[in-house]
Amino acid sequence: MVFTFQKDNSQYIYHYTKSKTAIDHILNDRTLKLSSFSKTNDPKETKSWFFIPGTNEGRNLDKYNSDLFSKLLNPYFKEATQLLCFSKDGNLTGNHMEDNPQRGFCKPRMWAQYGDNHAGVCLIFDFKRFSELFYKQFSEMTYHCDNVDYQDRLLPDIQMDQAFIINVDHLERRGEKDYVYDHLLKHKKRLYFEKAKDWKNESEYRFVVFECKKELYFAFKNSLSGILFGENCSDSHISKIVALTKNQGMQYQQLKWRNCTPWFDFGRTKWL
Repeated sequence: MVFTFQKDNSQYIYHYTKSKTAIDHILNDRTLKLSSFSKTNDPKETKSWFFIPGTNEGRNLDKYNSDLFSKLLNPYFKEATQLLCFSKDGNLTGNHMEDNPQRGFCKPRMWAQYGDNHAGVCLIFDFKRFSELFYKQFSEMTYHCDNVDYQDRLLPDIQMDQAFIINVDHLERRGEKDYVYDHLLKHKKRLYFEKAKDWKNESEYRFVVFECKKELYFAFKNSLSGILFGENCSDSHISKIVALTKNQGMQYQQLKWRNCTPWFDFGRTKWL
């Protein structure tokens, strides 16, 4: 069962979205559009990274102004990087009376921020099937898939962070584009899979594709296992979503909040 008696916290991943987006695009086309890395809502990712030059060969670094240097290189790191973002389950016991606050679909901040203030939906994907399809579709591209780590870093601690030091010896030999490609692959976890602890409750898992500026759409096919409707999701949107996905082995449920506790509307069965 997707919603109850779940013990395996690695079986599903969760994507919050507006119900209209789900109806008009995701469920209608059976695809997810990858987002630009530079258009996320984390300032670490949307703001320009500050790089400093470094050398192992005694080069004169005076010609490298860090502000101009950073402005030059940032587009290579960000504009051709695209991603899909999901939440995961926390530790589960199999008792949904206790586990709901740990479930990837029961995150109030996510509902408010990405799920149209509880009027949207949470799409539930089978992680194994989704991953296999993703690897197959993007096998000829450079990608990485991983959990996001959460860590707060102080300014004195990152002054000599290797992820933000550009080796000008290598840069001058390889050229800007090729150097950045080498650098981002070496430091991908630090650059693309780390956020501040304030985001920790998102429990994020990412699929990231590098070196591609064209719009990318992922065909998720049979990996969609269930749909959870936000408490404020309208009856008309629920009906349209069910009509788009019926006969696909889908499980449906609507989330309710009893005081501060997430729960299910087990009394609603007309679209189950």
